[in-house]
Amino acid sequence: MTPVWSIRGLTKRFGTLFRPSRAAVDEVDFEVGEGERVALIGESGSGKTTLARCGLGLAPRNGGTVHLFGSDTDTFGERRWREERRRCQMLFQDPRAMLHPNLTIGALLTESARAHRPTEAHVTLVAEVLDRVGLSGREQALPKHLSGGEQRRAGLARVLLARPKLLVADEPTAGLDAALKADLIETLIDRVGADCSVVLISHDLAVVAWACHRVVVMADGKVVDSFSTDWLRGARTHKVDLTGRHPYAIRLLAASGLVAA
Repeated sequence: MTPVWSIRGLTKRFGTLFRPSRAAVDEVDFEVGEGERVALIGESGSGKTTLARCGLGLAPRNGGTVHLFGSDTDTFGERRWREERRRCQMLFQDPRAMLHPNLTIGALLTESARAHRPTEAHVTLVAEVLDRVGLSGREQALPKHLSGGEQRRAGLARVLLARPKLLVADEPTAGLDAALKADLIETLIDRVGADCSVVLISHDLAVVAWACHRVVVMADGKVVDSFSTDWLRGARTHKVDLTGRHPYAIRLLAASGLVAA
């Protein structure tokens, strides 16, 4: 089966006139299957967000290829990218990036409904999506009147209106307490539907691993390890042989308490 998102040899370099360029992402291969949930894990600066942004055409890359739904994105013009971004949505780390400070949540979602589902009843769509994310009755609230967790739910509501087939969530639980983290991830996974592929970008393995099928570990701009969450569940209850696991992945597993001592 053709992957929903396939990245091969992607490289992204940053530099200035006064500083030599460095590879933030260094010849990375990454793919996501239809309906698959993948956790992309690594510390800050490991290249996770850069990989996602380049892979979704939100930032230029220096090398490699990207295919979305079987099509080479190098052939996409602006119009094709606009069409594909209805199917490929990114939930940004800062929820304010998806909200407008001077627009009520209802007005913002109505704009999204008009853009993505112009033939449907917008009032009904907005009410339904707010109910799905646990924000019923908050149509008149401005972003500043919402808590951090509520702002993230409002951003998720905006994404859901597009009915994506691929959702990339960048640190969706940053700044939330443990109970809110689990609740938000559960809402996200449940509400996007089984046919939507999801990539959860995080530095916190314990928060996202339980919701995914597979974990991919990045360090220093490279993919250094990957494993299924079936293996991870077994590792939590039984002592397993970690031979062949990358040292950074082992440290992540140990720090998260996800491997038996």
